[in-house]
Amino acid sequence: MNLIENISQNWEELPVNYEDLEHLALEVPRKPGIYQILTNVPKELFVQFGSRTDKKHYNLEKKIRESDKLPEEFKILQQGSNKYIVYTGHSYNLRQRFKEHFKGSKGTGCLALFQIEKLRSFQWDFQFIELGKYDGYFDSKLQRTFLEQKYRAEIGWPILCSQ
Repeated sequence: MNLIENISQNWEELPVNYEDLEHLALEVPRKPGIYQILTNVPKELFVQFGSRTDKKHYNLEKKIRESDKLPEEFKILQQGSNKYIVYTGHSYNLRQRFKEHFKGSKGTGCLALFQIEKLRSFQWDFQFIELGKYDGYFDSKLQRTFLEQKYRAEIGWPILCSQ
């Protein structure tokens, strides 16, 4: 199967909730891949969360302000109260990145979403593509970055991505 031709179709989806976070993490492989985070949190609510106690945890207000510099037609925006893609990324270890974005980390920059109690009650999905399942794929940061950027060029820019 050609990875580049099928990148927007083959996502594995994991609904995420705060109470089952540790158990859910076990369903995410410790393999290289690309991922996206979807939610029904309104953009206006994200803007309320600026500076965080841990400097490694992303300032969500700053992320929104950066993405607001792009014209509307390039961004992924919420339709009504539906879920929408707010973040895309890549990692050599999908499980580790899942935990960092939802639980937090002291070692790397991340969203640390569930450290903000207000965000726990919304709907969340973590979707990922394990790249090693594709014939001829050999992991490298360059290849993962290319695939993530190619995908963003197809779908638009997520509001919590600033680069």
